[in-house]
Amino acid sequence: MSRLRIVHMAIVRRVRATRSIMYLLAGLVMISTAGPAAAQESKPHYNERPAVANVVMSNSRGVYDGTYSLSEVARVCGEVPAEMNFSGVPAFGVTLYPDSGEAELSDVTFDSKELVGGTTTSGIFFLSVKVQSPAIGSPPAYVLDTSKPNRFGTAELSYPEPGTLELRVKGVDDLGRAVDLVLTCKPRI
Repeated sequence: MSRLRIVHMAIVRRVRATRSIMYLLAGLVMISTAGPAAAQESKPHYNERPAVANVVMSNSRGVYDGTYSLSEVARVCGEVPAEMNFSGVPAFGVTLYPDSGEAELSDVTFDSKELVGGTTTSGIFFLSVKVQSPAIGSPPAYVLDTSKPNRFGTAELSYPEPGTLELRVKGVDDLGRAVDLVLTCKPRI
């Protein structure tokens, strides 16, 4: 290889490296000057919403029986569009758990591909509820997947005021254990 070709390749590498560094620095400047307000604006409307959940569980022979509540920021609460959903289809989802593991209601997960596009009632959904108390300890999560045989329920969405949604879920699993959930998500702050 000629000496001129070697020098030319070294210059090209240096220019490319400098250009990459300039792009990186420009990106960092844009991020740092945007501030927290811009970061807040970039979050979808279904993320980080204040939520209150109340669950009544019964007919479980003492395994889950009781009334449980949680007031926390839901990681997800609302309709997630197909392009933002791992399954590639739109779905209504809830992911709610406390920042510390000390709450009596320590996890609420809900998913329905039916409660989208204005649909407000469905009998097909997945619900997982994890509860704990001195009376029952910390049993495994209660799971109700109504797509499975002998598991029934109804999930209803309503919008009591602008920006607020309410999800009501009533169901019974294949062992006759009943769950009654009322979850309200407020607009993101």
